[in-house]
Amino acid sequence: MANTSRISKLLSLMLRHRPDEFGLEIDAYGYAPLDQVVQGVQERYAEVAEADVVNLVNAPGQYRFELNEFGIRALYGHSFFVDMDGEPMDPPPARLYMGTTRSAAQRFTHEGISPGDRYYVHLSLTHEAAESHSHQRDTPCVVEILAAKAHEEGCRFFSRGTVVLTEEIPASCIGPIHGSQQKPLDVAEMPAPSGVSYGRKPRFSAR
Repeated sequence: MANTSRISKLLSLMLRHRPDEFGLEIDAYGYAPLDQVVQGVQERYAEVAEADVVNLVNAPGQYRFELNEFGIRALYGHSFFVDMDGEPMDPPPARLYMGTTRSAAQRFTHEGISPGDRYYVHLSLTHEAAESHSHQRDTPCVVEILAAKAHEEGCRFFSRGTVVLTEEIPASCIGPIHGSQQKPLDVAEMPAPSGVSYGRKPRFSAR
């Protein structure tokens, strides 16, 4: 069988980014029929059986994909829109975390957090997990999100494995900002960013 890491990356490509390229019929919540996905995998790795895909998705500690009676889907990271199913977290954890750059963190304190080129803001449950996702490997930057406060202000949070998704985070709900080599930034003392236009990548549908 092909390396499981390669299969996982292929599943991410198929279910998060390019379902049309593989002829997948994605529903509103991101599910695709398992047989279609297996066929797509076998076009790259002929030796992979359906059981191999099922075992990969159901492996302990695997939180990227979900398989049930509705089909198979990626839990997060889509570059096309998917609806959130299930009930929002009520309440969410008091605090959540986001790995980013210090320059982006500065913007967040004044502008809040929007999805950027995704459709949902992706947050981590722990500081350590967020640090591993920081774009600054040498001096990771982690923003604390005051999730309980954001929930009170109307933000919805959806649990997706080890990731929590939400539509946006207002600036008022940005907590301390931590850099591994520096003390936490005081939000009140941070200067306002210069006027810059931040564009969004074109959105496309899986349909």
